[in-house]
Amino acid sequence: MKPLIQHGLLIIVLLVCGMEARTVLADRASEQYRVSSFHYSRGEWKPAIEAFDQFLADNPDHPQVGSVHFYRGECLLQLGRYDESLRAHTLFLSKAAGHPFTEHSEFRIAECYYLSGQKEAAANAFDLFLSKYPTSKLAPHAYPYLAEIAADKKNWDDAILMYNKAVKAAASPNVVIESRLGLARAYSKLHMWKEAGLAYEQLLVDLKEKTEQYPTGSIALEAGIAEYRGGNYRRGVSRFELAAKNQNDLSNQANFWIAKTYYQVRDWKNALERLNQLKTDKALPEFQDEIHYLIGKIYLEEGKKSEAVAMFNEQLTAWPESTWADEALYQLLTISLEKDDMNAAVETWSKLAKLPTASELTVRAQLTLASALQRHSSHDQALQVLASEFPTVEAGAENEQRHNYLTAVSLFATQRTHEAREVLGQISANSQGSYAGLSLLLLGMIHSQQQQWAEAADAYAKSLKQLESTEHRNIAQLRRTTALVHAEKLEEAKQVWSQVDRNVIPNDQYLGEVAQIANGVYRAGDNDWARQLYQQMAAEGNPPQFVEQGLAGLAWCQLASSDAASASATLDNLMAKNPSSPLAVGALYQQAQQLEATDLDLALARYGQLIEHHPSDRLAAHARLRTATILDRLDRDAEAEAILLKLTTDPTSVLPTEDIWYRLAWVRLDQQKTDEALDAFEQIHRHFRESDLWEDSTYRLAEAALKAGNTEKAREYLKQLLEDNAKPADVKSKVALFGRYMLGQVEIQAGKWNEAIPLMDQVAEEAKTEPLHSMAVFWSGEARFRSDKFADAQTKFDQLLTENLGRQQESLPVAEMRLAQIYAHQGDWDKAYEQAQEIGRKYPNFAQAHELDYLLGRCLARRGEFQAARAAYMKVVQSPVAANSETASMAQWMIGETYFHQKNYDAAIRSYVKVATSPNNFPKWKAAALLQIGKCHEIQEDWEKATQYYSEVKADHVDSPFAPEAETRLSVVRQRTQQAQLETTRK
Repeated sequence: MKPLIQHGLLIIVLLVCGMEARTVLADRASEQYRVSSFHYSRGEWKPAIEAFDQFLADNPDHPQVGSVHFYRGECLLQLGRYDESLRAHTLFLSKAAGHPFTEHSEFRIAECYYLSGQKEAAANAFDLFLSKYPTSKLAPHAYPYLAEIAADKKNWDDAILMYNKAVKAAASPNVVIESRLGLARAYSKLHMWKEAGLAYEQLLVDLKEKTEQYPTGSIALEAGIAEYRGGNYRRGVSRFELAAKNQNDLSNQANFWIAKTYYQVRDWKNALERLNQLKTDKALPEFQDEIHYLIGKIYLEEGKKSEAVAMFNEQLTAWPESTWADEALYQLLTISLEKDDMNAAVETWSKLAKLPTASELTVRAQLTLASALQRHSSHDQALQVLASEFPTVEAGAENEQRHNYLTAVSLFATQRTHEAREVLGQISANSQGSYAGLSLLLLGMIHSQQQQWAEAADAYAKSLKQLESTEHRNIAQLRRTTALVHAEKLEEAKQVWSQVDRNVIPNDQYLGEVAQIANGVYRAGDNDWARQLYQQMAAEGNPPQFVEQGLAGLAWCQLASSDAASASATLDNLMAKNPSSPLAVGALYQQAQQLEATDLDLALARYGQLIEHHPSDRLAAHARLRTATILDRLDRDAEAEAILLKLTTDPTSVLPTEDIWYRLAWVRLDQQKTDEALDAFEQIHRHFRESDLWEDSTYRLAEAALKAGNTEKAREYLKQLLEDNAKPADVKSKVALFGRYMLGQVEIQAGKWNEAIPLMDQVAEEAKTEPLHSMAVFWSGEARFRSDKFADAQTKFDQLLTENLGRQQESLPVAEMRLAQIYAHQGDWDKAYEQAQEIGRKYPNFAQAHELDYLLGRCLARRGEFQAARAAYMKVVQSPVAANSETASMAQWMIGETYFHQKNYDAAIRSYVKVATSPNNFPKWKAAALLQIGKCHEIQEDWEKATQYYSEVKADHVDSPFAPEAETRLSVVRQRTQQAQLETTRK
């Protein structure tokens, strides 16, 4: 800014001073002073300074020294030597206190501070001047300086205040013009476009007569821009036209701003015409990037996306990093998103993110693209986009919250739940944020996913305090209902549910959540509420998948309430809508199971529907198995067998194959297909050793082998069974005990009594239930009895009888009989006889009475009551039970013995012959009978026949216990034969 005090004022001051000099000075000093004044009055500043300097050098103590310093300061000011002027005025004030020019000098000091760049000092000096001389004529000249200082500091309010004072003070027309221009610009800086427009308007009026002195064209352009910014587009155009008219070199700029004005009022045709002309002329090269951008935007507004894309790309090719590059890239990204071309959008984003300078638009593009990627479930890409940081951009609190919220959404979607919760914590900590409610809503979803239902319900409840959207509030209530149901707070859930308005929630989202609520309510046992929810889902007009879910759930509710008729109707409806609906499977299976108790044919029909329409479902195999079970119950074993056999080879079956084989075995047994049944048991035995059914199957195989008389095969199966059960007694299976018992029976059947003893002892010790324990004790005693271990056998039989006092078991009379037999073996015949008689009285229908009669015969024979003994033995021989048995042969032999002891040898021989000629194969007793016949003949001295029978025993029964005795008797008979022959010869 130039000095604002006019040159004429200085001359006036000088003339006043000159008059003073003429009246006072008449010597050489006066001459020097006149010379100085001469140069000063003509604006010859350098000669004047030289003269003033000479005066000061020659007259250091002259009374006018102070005034000379003042004039000298003025000259220096006019020459732009502001620091020297400042020192001159300072000297003036120090040497001329109270001088009339003091006020002017203090103003010049403030002005010199300003002009030398010492703005702070200038402001202080002007403030001091105004406070000392508020009514000074120089005060209006201080206001423009103070306004400029405030503008330099961007203290626009202070600048506006001072410019207004300067305009009102109107120190001069030029000061008014320059102050009004400063005022308009200050208003513009504060975006006070209306005030700026009015200031420019008055300024242009003031400049009408000063067009040559001031650049009215550029000022008009500034005025047009202010009107444009303020939305006064018509007035703005008139200003731009004035600028072009008053200053030809501004025509392109004016056209550019006029085009932008047309753009703002959506006059695409006029805007495009001017912008294309500027583009073609390559005018305003510094604005060409913006010109290209605006042309592209107009194409976009006109729906010409291809032309817009081409223009944006042309702009980016020519100016890849200009200030309009981010605008063009943002538009290209938006176009790609509208086309759903996510790859192009991501590629455009990568270019935008790499620009050297980021802007608010960069952040907006980042958030927009991340949201779009999330809608496409591309959460990893969304996180990559959101990872870019732009620290130089003031994004604003809302954008920061949105950024964090979107980040949390994608972290949650990619199972990075812990990180998502941390990010959400940053948002929800600021309860004033617009995304606080959405963050709490998402936090509730995270808790729900982790089945932290109480925490989820709490988060949803808190979100309601922040959410403003009606849709979001209802979604929160809906999900809160779900959480409360899972938290088993059904009453509270019902209250919350009553506040949900389904009309403001997207239908699919609403029904999806209702499905969860309904399922939870059904599991909680509230059948009525669950039915209502499922009916909502099943309503006509809903998407098919929800209708199917609703019908399936409704059927479950009806089944749970035993409403079979309604359940059937609902399932028929579901099957009619979609026979292949996977949701029908469970309900069909459940209803079929219920029908098994009331109507097997309907149950078969339901299972059949399931199998027909869902052959690959895991429940289809169960349905086939249940079908086979029902057919088995209906004695349709052949059909059941066919289904089970198919299941054994079904690769999709989820059922244990060994279970199928086991059931198949029993179905075959029901059909008397023993061999095929054993084949099924054999499959389990060979291929499923780890199965729970292996033991029983192996046992069945052993049992069948034993029944068929194949003791070796039975023994092999049973040993495998027992080897697999080498476990402590308290964890051994019951089948293993029975297997060990059966192995004992195998050894008994094979006559290996000693091998049977430890097996039966172990079973007796480990068996906790009857009758297995008692049976094992009996056979333990029996095996000892048969092994002639009579004392040990007696102990076991006594144990059996003691443990079973008051009970009835088939083995008890046998045990008592064995004790009687043991007494006989021990020689206590009287006790044996008493015991045998007691058994006969206690057990009149004793199945083994023939053995008891045999024992009684022996006891009677020992007492010499041979007739009674023979009667007892005859009962044995004539017993149907004992027919063809070894006991019968023994009894017949004992009859012969009674006759033998009574020396009725002929009768004895007749009894022995019956034994010897018996068709039954008991070689021991046949040999015994032959031996006794031989003895009878020997006693009768029929040496020939005696020899014959003894020889037969010796030759044909060499392994019998009677062969040695026969040989001895044969030797005796031969001697006696020889002796008899000698005696005959002597006679």
